[in-house]
Amino acid sequence: MNLRRAFTLIELLVVIAIFVVLLGLLLPAVQKARETANRAYCLNNLKQIGIAMHLYSNSNESLPAGYLYQATATPANGAPGSGAGIEVLDRPPPPTAAPPPNAPGWGWAALILNDIEQSNLAGQINYSMPVESVGSTSVRTTVLSLYTCPSDTSTGVFTVQTSLNATLAAAATNSYAACFGYGGLPNTEPDSGNGAFYRNSHTRFLDITDGSSNTILVGERAALAAQGPWAGVMTGGTIRTTPSAPVYSATYELAPVMVMARVWDKTLNSPLSEPYDFFSPHSQVVNFLFADGSVHGLSIATDLTVLQALATIGGGEVVNASEF
Repeated sequence: MNLRRAFTLIELLVVIAIFVVLLGLLLPAVQKARETANRAYCLNNLKQIGIAMHLYSNSNESLPAGYLYQATATPANGAPGSGAGIEVLDRPPPPTAAPPPNAPGWGWAALILNDIEQSNLAGQINYSMPVESVGSTSVRTTVLSLYTCPSDTSTGVFTVQTSLNATLAAAATNSYAACFGYGGLPNTEPDSGNGAFYRNSHTRFLDITDGSSNTILVGERAALAAQGPWAGVMTGGTIRTTPSAPVYSATYELAPVMVMARVWDKTLNSPLSEPYDFFSPHSQVVNFLFADGSVHGLSIATDLTVLQALATIGGGEVVNASEF
């Protein structure tokens, strides 16, 4: 008589328990390795952006603007600031609900396309037309891996909304934002930045008197915190706290903040962060590109006064490299 050999229930449960324990030990190591690789990828993104910034400066004698604005440009919605010209009135115009004009709005990330091997995409842009115009749809909805941190979430094409929650346009996200500086109001006073980037900025490396190794150009502002379009600023649009963001409150900022962030009164990755703050998906560090082309991951414990000094181009602050 042949007996069939099989696992008993107890043996099967023991095997499953051992498998679960081994899996529990293995998963954290796998996740840590993956995050290390993602962070390296993110740092490389910023490194390539830095090379592109220097190439752009070599060709144009300055860094790209935070974003482009022409007072005589016509917005896509026909409001003042978006067409072929502005009518001259002999009396004050009547009150209007039209948003502050920012057209054409193409941002720093769009201006360096030729320098990141995206000449074909750059060739599709009419830089005199607003980012939000129908003719710019295919460009602004193109997802670019260089502008996407692999640890970031809520990336890809999203819907830009107005302050009244109406749909304005679709756009692809950017995990990075240019540095407006320390303090200031990038949302309502986009020309007043003391960092390397602001509206129509044309900062030269000679203007960075704090030292290129002590000055931030671009840092992480992850889509998981606030979704901003890489293409540029859209007149009438807003940048909003992403619903799943790990922060205490949700808010929105006006269009200029779509491409710029600042250092103010919050440390990195603070749970009190708002859309104009730098924020990283890497939890304990936030990656930054410096003006000398170097990239560094700054700890979220970095002293606020150090961050404030690094954000400006000419504040005269002395920063010890060991502090970051």
